[in-house]
Amino acid sequence: MLALKSVIYDDRIERWQIHDSQVPHHILIFVSGGKAVYCVKGEVIEIIQGDILFISAGTYRSCHNDAKGPHQKYSAHFTASDETELELAALQENGYFKWQAHNADYFRQRFSMLLLQWFDQAPGANLICGGILLELVGRIVRDARQPHSGSAVKQALIQRLQNYIVHNHCKSIRLSDLAEHVERSPNHVTKIFKEVLGQTPIDYIHQVKISVACELLKSGIMTIAEIADHLGYCEQSYFHRMFKKFTGVAPSAVLKGHRVDFVPLPRGSGTDPNRSGYH
Repeated sequence: MLALKSVIYDDRIERWQIHDSQVPHHILIFVSGGKAVYCVKGEVIEIIQGDILFISAGTYRSCHNDAKGPHQKYSAHFTASDETELELAALQENGYFKWQAHNADYFRQRFSMLLLQWFDQAPGANLICGGILLELVGRIVRDARQPHSGSAVKQALIQRLQNYIVHNHCKSIRLSDLAEHVERSPNHVTKIFKEVLGQTPIDYIHQVKISVACELLKSGIMTIAEIADHLGYCEQSYFHRMFKKFTGVAPSAVLKGHRVDFVPLPRGSGTDPNRSGYH
């Protein structure tokens, strides 16, 4: 988990400068206007509007306004549990991670809400702050692990497709359905999925379905056959194969209390798009 220590908003402060010093906590910075100049481990980093900068705890940094004038930015200072630190490893290789937000308006809104809740401190405010911070850090960690995830336009297209799949996971979704939903060709949809997510749309469909299947198996409210039918698998044997491919175990193992961890698919792997019900 993450423990928020402070949230700060710098609003065009004249002569803003911090001398070289070691940061006690992780810092997540979002620039909402102007430009700031950081020096992290001797490397000069310029961050402009829409940029996000993560600086890991214990790193030495100095910073100042750009010569053209002051800037505006939000910064969240936080610590992480040992388990969460492992998730942050992708951001800490160089002591920092810089990222250009694909949706700057969204990040501005979320940081603004984080700041308001931090100042409010009403009942539940700490929980809201923790949830917002987790979401922001999680999005950046995901992008750090997929550094070549495409343009903002491609990201938006993928989000539309993912939203469609998640809200129609009980249906037999075909590649042609996805293409029609975003008014693109099936080949284009497949290409974008591989480029942004590193997997085919068919694999993503199965991944969502099998994730739902795991929860249904744990609840014990449906049989394996009922779950397979509920999720749109025409053949129970096919459901078994897909379940084992994505989890490494058979559905019956989950019924017996076996812990399920999704097996990562190699980039470029693909499920047969012509298999019944999924093309």
